[in-house]
Amino acid sequence: MKVYIVSDLEGVACVFSRREGYINAMEYGTMELVAICERLLANGVDEILINCFHIMEYHKFPKQVRFFHSEPTHDFFTPCMEEGFDVAMITGMHAMSGGVDKGNWRHTILPPPITRAYSGIEEMRINGRLVGEAGIIAMFSGLHNVPVVFLSGEHYACEEVKKLVPGIETVETKKGLSFYSAVSRHPLAVAEESAEKAFRALKLKDVIKPLVVDSPVTIQVKYTFAQKATDAIATITNSERVDERTISVKYKDLQALKDNFGCMRAPEDELHQKDLGFSHVTGFMTRTGVEPYFPSPTSQYPGQVDFALTGWGNK
Repeated sequence: MKVYIVSDLEGVACVFSRREGYINAMEYGTMELVAICERLLANGVDEILINCFHIMEYHKFPKQVRFFHSEPTHDFFTPCMEEGFDVAMITGMHAMSGGVDKGNWRHTILPPPITRAYSGIEEMRINGRLVGEAGIIAMFSGLHNVPVVFLSGEHYACEEVKKLVPGIETVETKKGLSFYSAVSRHPLAVAEESAEKAFRALKLKDVIKPLVVDSPVTIQVKYTFAQKATDAIATITNSERVDERTISVKYKDLQALKDNFGCMRAPEDELHQKDLGFSHVTGFMTRTGVEPYFPSPTSQYPGQVDFALTGWGNK
């Protein structure tokens, strides 16, 4: 049996703000994933491929595990899935933007604004349905006839995926009280439960059907700032302006949307990467230092940088 795992970090236990930083998130996320991989490999799984949305402690994994890495492209959600996998799983997932006002670290693809030059996505809808990253992964996995059978993450991410994929196994890592606060479970308890439920989820291979999205497909994206909608309209073929901050694009089917999905992030600004002091910024992550939404509080930022609700310094 072949298992495909998408690993995220913002939904990992005891990760609730920038204050505690990326190192803790990487450690706890790795611990949970290692527990899952060890349990699966000991119980009939022959191959595991992990699509790493963020950097992990790779040396701690069983040697049979493979990893996918890339700067974000149009296919950063389900790359290499065409190799043929029996089931897909998701770990460390956060709540989506839109519809949830208490989701800890909630966002969809783009994080919330860090600078005035950098805008996140306020909400995303596919065929009228509000979706986050968990839903997008389930939809794109369906294109490869692969069902998503397990998810671990923040409470509201679990609730989102259960509506899309009835019967899926989930493990709640924490429950958000606000964007930068949450009540979290112990990371060890999460790792133990995730290993058990991921193993149980293998039996859902023929129970849960791959998610199918009707054609044609319309995606609607509401950006945090109007300028990003303007940028998107200028660069995305056949896009239409719905309102000041919202665009809409119709595709013949889900595959066509997937092929063009990367452009929904909106064009990146050279200004943004210079503002934050990074040598290269993609909008999702940088491979040359810390991630854009885990910047160092000791860095020297220019005057146009806004930090809202970070917990750094004075409020």
